[in-house]
Amino acid sequence: MSAKRKEKATPPAVFTAEAATADLLRAVSKVAAVVEPRNTIPILNFVEIAVDFSTIAVSGTDLDMEVRVEIEGSGEGALCLPAFRLRDFLQAASHVERVSLTINETGVVEVTAGDFSATMFPLPAADFPRLQIGSKAWDANLAEGVVQFLFGGVTHAISREETRYYLNGVCLEVKDGTLIAVATDGHRLAKRETNLGSGATDQPSVIVPRKAVALSLGYAGKGEASFAIHKTADDKRTGYAEITANGVRVRTKLIDGTYPDWRHVVPVPSNTVIEIDTKALRRALRATATSSEGRRVRATKIEVAADSATLSSQCPGLGEARVRVACEAGGPIPIVGINGRYLDNAAAELERVGSKTVRIHVTDPASPIRIVPDAAIPGVLNVIMPMRI
Repeated sequence: MSAKRKEKATPPAVFTAEAATADLLRAVSKVAAVVEPRNTIPILNFVEIAVDFSTIAVSGTDLDMEVRVEIEGSGEGALCLPAFRLRDFLQAASHVERVSLTINETGVVEVTAGDFSATMFPLPAADFPRLQIGSKAWDANLAEGVVQFLFGGVTHAISREETRYYLNGVCLEVKDGTLIAVATDGHRLAKRETNLGSGATDQPSVIVPRKAVALSLGYAGKGEASFAIHKTADDKRTGYAEITANGVRVRTKLIDGTYPDWRHVVPVPSNTVIEIDTKALRRALRATATSSEGRRVRATKIEVAADSATLSSQCPGLGEARVRVACEAGGPIPIVGINGRYLDNAAAELERVGSKTVRIHVTDPASPIRIVPDAAIPGVLNVIMPMRI
């Protein structure tokens, strides 16, 4: 006896939606950012539009992450429309104040904005895949600028090496009332931390994927945000992160892996410190980068004498570049080699948080190099492994 075939879902008989064109364009554009341009699964090229009383919710997913934006509007029903086609239409009609979407008797959605109109073939909302999250494990309310400070300050150190997949994101943990964000690619490490208050309990580390971090940064900007970690649907382990900011909700699967014990590679502060003006250091690093050849990384050598530091790099066939900058040095500083691009990335992040100087702690030519901002700026740390010269 043959099994009964499951009936294919069809778009709703009734669907209407009306909203400000600018609002719907903003929502669809933000949601479309999670949609992959090329997909073998048709529904993943679509966004869901669901109307509930005076709210229109627009959602998109790539199966690992889900983005949802709510705007004011009217209508009834729910269905899915092609993400990029709808976005492009709304962009073309962005000068029109209102846009309406209606399904006709043939099951085709008519999109109308002033003199602009288009027809689109929908898919049923029942086909839209959703992340099945469990109960909330812990959460935190982040003040203005904290998302930018935490995530924005460490993303440059996220690894893109697929073999060590557990490094392809930002490690978050709560310890002693402090939320800590760490990223590393094995050659450099960036850490940011912010105080959550004495009421925050310690939480084990979780790894938020790179794509979710990048989108959350764009959505939150310098505004406030709420952050939560959810368990899997069976409530057996943590499996999802949720970030809500500026009316956008991002839900993402966590990277299922164990993050390395990064504390073992962070050197303690040393007495041999080079303090250089941030802008002067970045100019010097850009100048010495002219001696690089293609994509091959060559060490930038730092030599300190009296009240100045000389940065130099050389490449056979291209020559040598040398720049001398003023500095303050504590103790005898050994000659050290460092990846100039990594040091410039770290200096750029210190400059972004307002640090006037970069303080480079050098223990010896073979030990990790500790890089911190002005003493008045807490919660910021970079570590770069030295290079042979």
